[in-house]
Amino acid sequence: MLHRNVRGGQPSPYPRWPFHGLRAAQLFSSITVSSIMTYFMHFLHAAKFQIPWTFIVLLAVSVATVISLAITIFLYNFRFLSPRYNMLTNGAISLGWAMGFGMLSWSISTSNVLGKTCSKKVWNDSDAAVSVCRDYKALWAMTLIGTIATLAALALDIRTWNKTYSRGKYALPEDDKEARKLKDLSMATGSERKYETLRKPGTAVNSAGSVMPFQHEEMDIGYHTGYGQEVEPHGPLMR
Repeated sequence: MLHRNVRGGQPSPYPRWPFHGLRAAQLFSSITVSSIMTYFMHFLHAAKFQIPWTFIVLLAVSVATVISLAITIFLYNFRFLSPRYNMLTNGAISLGWAMGFGMLSWSISTSNVLGKTCSKKVWNDSDAAVSVCRDYKALWAMTLIGTIATLAALALDIRTWNKTYSRGKYALPEDDKEARKLKDLSMATGSERKYETLRKPGTAVNSAGSVMPFQHEEMDIGYHTGYGQEVEPHGPLMR
């Protein structure tokens, strides 16, 4: 038995696996970046240091991404997630990710943290410096993943938008493949029924392809004279 999706909303035009895969990457990177930023900003504030704008931008864009993912997944499951709306959202967020990644890369380029090993030998036997080194590398990697995932999600939005709203074309919703299966099943069932009808006696197919009943005509094999009179059988046919 074929079962349709249990989602409460309309069928979505998004391909299921790329859509959820990119969103999972966005969510994971956003949670990691926001956690590291909260940790850094807490200790900087406690030590009376000024918080860099890079941290503020990364925290803002990571939190905005989590909020956006929560809203869009609600629309996806219970309403309808428009590719246009999601495209505008991912477009704005991708700008924030790109700006934050650029600011972070520029700020750590002077210290060359990415090129150094996070060990006590390199950082003068300082556990705090080693921990900060690891956190910075994780922050840079997760920011890169978040930027790439958001840009890829934006590209998926544009592709889905063009595919769904192209003039003169009907695109079957990607996450409603059961509808295609049901359609194919109904067509196959119709063909089998037509075949069974053809197997029944007294049916034929006309020039239009439809099944029509017909009657068998009895063949007259008797002998007739030139005037249409039937001749009595004789010889071997007589009984």
